[in-house]
Amino acid sequence: MFGFLKRIFGGSERSASRSGTSAVVATDDLRRIEQQLEGLGLGHKAARLLNRAGDLYLVRGERQSALKRYGDAIDAYLQSGEYDNAMAVCRKIIRVVPEVIRTRRTLAWLCLGKGFLEIAREHIDAYVTASIDSQLEPLAVQQLQLMAQYVDRPDFREFLADKLSALGADNAAALVRAGKATTDIKDAGWTPVVYAAMLTPEELRQAAAEGVEIKAPVDDKSDRLDRLLIDPEPGPAPGGGQSSQKKP
Repeated sequence: MFGFLKRIFGGSERSASRSGTSAVVATDDLRRIEQQLEGLGLGHKAARLLNRAGDLYLVRGERQSALKRYGDAIDAYLQSGEYDNAMAVCRKIIRVVPEVIRTRRTLAWLCLGKGFLEIAREHIDAYVTASIDSQLEPLAVQQLQLMAQYVDRPDFREFLADKLSALGADNAAALVRAGKATTDIKDAGWTPVVYAAMLTPEELRQAAAEGVEIKAPVDDKSDRLDRLLIDPEPGPAPGGGQSSQKKP
């Protein structure tokens, strides 16, 4: 990726000329792709087009637009069950923008789904650091508590508890240390992974503001956040689709 970008955005006159030509080609391709995406939804074909659109926006130097389309591509890959492709797009984003938040969390969940707990630790650690830097600790607390519902391995639960303490959630950390997983992620399958990965920041923020802990989904039909919350003090439940979040 870096070699590709260097060839496009290099400093020489020749590189500048190529960059201009590439940008023109990218604009033409993007126009065609965006037209194809209209009304297409989030299936297999859309995922590939969205991923390609992200690449082309990078060529044009429009990083935020690239991140938006890459994020859409990840969602589309998740919904179509193409988890390896979703992981590949996550890694691509992290190479270009290491400080991203949602992507780190999504990649951590995908690693959990595949049983790569040690690699998941790395991405959770980076996710927590980025969340603290961006003052988004309550959102990260929701995600780590949800992870704890699916992992019973003592050393990993201790790791999650330490990270919860780093986020200022000592009570949640104590509950993780003393508790057990609701179900093992191997038994739960990919439903919780997709559920958690597609939570929007707004959903996580609302759940945190209302003092509710997002509860693990119990089946593939659990598509409403308000049916999946543990609310210690009954009140209006946030609406949404997977347990709460969304940002590249």
